[in-house]
Amino acid sequence: MKTKVITDSGSGLTQTQADRLDIGLLPLQVLIDQDQYLDGVNLTTEQLYAFLDEGKMPTTSQPPLLLEEELFEDLKKEGYTDLIVINLSNGLSSTNQTVQATAKRLGLNVHTLDIYTTLAIQQYVTIAAKQLLDQGKDPEEIIDILKAAIDQSAGYLMVDNLDHLAAGGRLTPLAAKLGGLLKIKPILKVSKDTGGKVDSFDKVRTLHKAVACGVSQVGKALLDGVDYEFFILNGAADQMAVSTKEMMEALRPGTPVHTLDMFPVIACHTGLGSIGVQYIPKIEGVTYDETRICD
Repeated sequence: MKTKVITDSGSGLTQTQADRLDIGLLPLQVLIDQDQYLDGVNLTTEQLYAFLDEGKMPTTSQPPLLLEEELFEDLKKEGYTDLIVINLSNGLSSTNQTVQATAKRLGLNVHTLDIYTTLAIQQYVTIAAKQLLDQGKDPEEIIDILKAAIDQSAGYLMVDNLDHLAAGGRLTPLAAKLGGLLKIKPILKVSKDTGGKVDSFDKVRTLHKAVACGVSQVGKALLDGVDYEFFILNGAADQMAVSTKEMMEALRPGTPVHTLDMFPVIACHTGLGSIGVQYIPKIEGVTYDETRICD
């Protein structure tokens, strides 16, 4: 058995970072006007933020099937027999089903699970899968370990600009306009509880109150005696990200709080000024350092 860990760019990994980590990457597609980009290949977070700042309304779609087939064919030629596949939530995309179908057609064994989310949790469990594989654990044992952590994880998104949610069909244009006038900020939850879909948890006035509410919900979910990894996703809201980190650090002093830029495929739908908070139980034997990933 020769096994490869595969993820998509919902994990926030660029092609360069994935290659350095020896992880297979399937880039999601981003359409801006009439131009098609591959997330993490020829589209960076900084470039996407610049497009958003210009008022562009990007849309996203699955990785190109041709690239998927090419990757799997190359892996098969290299002697790989098994794939550990970590894709963004099935509730957000059908990427996982497509990947399984392609791998099966090419005779590759797939070991996978629904992570019910994306963003930093997807990145964390992808890196965990690779480290556990390097430690000699077999694919199904790794999936079981990841699933136990995923089942106790969740995340909240606090969105400042409602226009992108309207463009993505999550709000009507009228609701977005009224919400903007009233300074209403939605708190969105993505977890196993929501079936891996983006669900409206609450609505409050001002982004600060929305973030405080999201952080409060994280605090309520933490279990005694369990070590966690905390994540903050910063959608070009630097000052709010600093405040969010202070709130997260106060929940469980000593728990690592990692701050990352909001990943492009989600920033397309949340726009600038958004903040995300996520938590997941620390997986034994796994070391996560966002600064080493970004080097």
